[in-house]
Amino acid sequence: MIESAVKRALAATALTLLLASCTYGNTPPPQGPYGTPGSYPYPGDEPYPGDPAYPPGTAPGAFPGAPNQPQPPECAITASRDWTAWVNAMPGPGGSRPTLVVRGKVVTATGGYQVAFDRAMQIRRGQPPQAFVTLYVAPPEGGAASQAASTHEVRWEWPLNVPVGSVIVRCGDKTLAEITNIQTAY
Repeated sequence: MIESAVKRALAATALTLLLASCTYGNTPPPQGPYGTPGSYPYPGDEPYPGDPAYPPGTAPGAFPGAPNQPQPPECAITASRDWTAWVNAMPGPGGSRPTLVVRGKVVTATGGYQVAFDRAMQIRRGQPPQAFVTLYVAPPEGGAASQAASTHEVRWEWPLNVPVGSVIVRCGDKTLAEITNIQTAY
């Protein structure tokens, strides 16, 4: 008795689904509380006509300085040179693990700036993996800066879990160097 009731319920459900699938494409969508749905009025060529914040042919977020877009940090470095990277895998006290050593020279337009590497390093997996390191530039304290260009030697070491094939040095939105010749010292 229960078995026949379950079979009838399943048959009724299957019939209802079959009828719903056959008639859905031929009937207009049901009218909601806001009236009959209409087509979406697409904007013209310009997303915001007459809005001076967006140059013609651009949309929000399509160019630097757009609203709601994070600005990359400023980088006061005007030049850089002599970039090297190597892996220090020499045995030491306590069985130290390999470290990536990056060194180079950067130039700021005026003196008084402090330049240092971020302690965090990012590794992009791939074949071979790539390391990304970031330089930060702090403005002179109290606004006192000399007008002469200033050269800063920068160096930092990061613990390394995997060998890397290249190192990208960044500052703000600038890529200062891509180092591909990385030697390992044992």
